[in-house]
Amino acid sequence: MWFAALSPAYAQAWFVPLVARLLENDRDTLRLLRGNPFPDVPPARIRARVFRYRFTTWQELRDTGAWWHRTEEREFLPPVARSALRGRR
Repeated sequence: MWFAALSPAYAQAWFVPLVARLLENDRDTLRLLRGNPFPDVPPARIRARVFRYRFTTWQELRDTGAWWHRTEEREFLPPVARSALRGRR
C-alpha cells in the first residue's frame, strides 16, 4: 500500500472501502493479505500512518541488528470505526 501514500488521490477510490472490509473481517478481503491480522475478532478501529524508511548505517546495523530505520511522517487515515464507514463498500 506504499503507493497510496505517494498519491492519496489515487488511493481515494479503494483505500476507505478496503478499511471498511477489514473492519468487517471480510473473508475475501483478508485473503489478499499474507495472514489474517485479526484471527479471532475484527478490530474496533483502524488507522493508517505514513512512515519514511531508510536503510540503517553499518554502525546502526551492528549495534541494533535492524536493517531499516523509520520516521513517522503523517497520519494518512485517523482511527476510524466500523460504524463511521457504513455504506462505504
